[in-house]
Amino acid sequence: MNLTQDLARIKTIFIDTAPIIYYIEANSQFGGLVREVIHALQSSHLIAFTSVITLTEVLPNPIKAGNIILAKRFVDFLKYGKNLSLLEISSDIAEKAGILRGKYPDLKTMDAIQISAAMDIGADAFLTNDLRLKRINEVNIIVLNDYLKEE
Repeated sequence: MNLTQDLARIKTIFIDTAPIIYYIEANSQFGGLVREVIHALQSSHLIAFTSVITLTEVLPNPIKAGNIILAKRFVDFLKYGKNLSLLEISSDIAEKAGILRGKYPDLKTMDAIQISAAMDIGADAFLTNDLRLKRINEVNIIVLNDYLKEE
């Protein structure tokens, strides 16, 4: 299986922060894989979600570097990207995140919130590059690194 084939099997995907960064910054190692995901979004085959947590996580480095243009690219993509919805974090999502952290004690708070948001909207998959998240059983975790050898 390759990423394109796996994406063809799903209708909704939650995109974690790292893949967004890889796409916007045209990462040499993972950018091509994320472009496959974005192509699926733009062709209307796939509907994607991410949360306001992603917006919080992508902005600090460009702002610190004084790169307002890059910061704006992130904001525009997350707020206005085709077939991409930016989710607010509700108290229900926060509660689910707390339960996840109880079940997986070393799960970071931000990761728990992102995964809980994915669960809340019933996403078919959660796209990340964090290998540690593969142990989460509540949602289908897709790790970009798993597809590198197939390119």
